[in-house]
Amino acid sequence: MSRAVLSVRAQALAYRIWGYASPLGWDVTAGQIAEALGVDPRRVGRVVAARGWGTRLRASPSVRGSEAMVSYVDDFLEGA
Repeated sequence: MSRAVLSVRAQALAYRIWGYASPLGWDVTAGQIAEALGVDPRRVGRVVAARGWGTRLRASPSVRGSEAMVSYVDDFLEGA
């Protein structure tokens, strides 16, 4: 499997991502990495994908608060 060729800037970010996530056992989301490193989450996502690290990261929730909304709607429909 060949990986995408990364620019020097992207390689530097890959190293920073690895340096942050590796000691944590990769039990972090791309959003958490982006916040910790102070970079755009889309950049983190692109580098993670290019390096083939996507399966190492914990999945990000699709929408913040969506679990609470689903619970609220479920309770409403049940007449609680």
